[in-house]
Amino acid sequence: MIKRNLILILILATCSLGASAATQSTHVHGQGQVGMAIDQNLISMTLESPGADIVGFEHEARTAEEKTAVTEALKQLSNPMFVIQLPESASCKVIQASSEVTSENGDDGHADNEDHNEYESEAHGSFIAEYQLECANIAVIDFITFVYFGHFRNAQSLMVVLIDKNGQHRHEINRDIPILYLKK
Repeated sequence: MIKRNLILILILATCSLGASAATQSTHVHGQGQVGMAIDQNLISMTLESPGADIVGFEHEARTAEEKTAVTEALKQLSNPMFVIQLPESASCKVIQASSEVTSENGDDGHADNEDHNEYESEAHGSFIAEYQLECANIAVIDFITFVYFGHFRNAQSLMVVLIDKNGQHRHEINRDIPILYLKK
């Protein structure tokens, strides 16, 4: 029953992110999206961020240096504690973690103030990471710190859709105040 409820919550969070993206209809450098569900002792999270925020480019990696940057970013993003920090007293352990690079061809729906070279206009690559954590003492988590900003200097903000026992909430977390406060 817990897993079924969690799956339903994640579907709702994903739909909310999709609706938000459709409403926004632009790809914005510096702004990632997070869908997070907290259900009983589980935290499930999906992070999607433009490639420019993570490795500084969005086109398919061509040079050895670019390929190394992508490989290292995927390795880092496969560790949820590289993205968020939780209190040790919550005793959380990683159940599942993965990361991948996706690409959307074309230049539709792109918005920022930078000029793009011919390579960047080919595709808009994003990094997607998915996590599931089980916490022995989830009640002690009053806030979640996004250490993500300390690792990726081009990342400026994250639009977070959180579903928990209090309902669905939207938050904008930014580099200056990288903390998501949870309602009790």
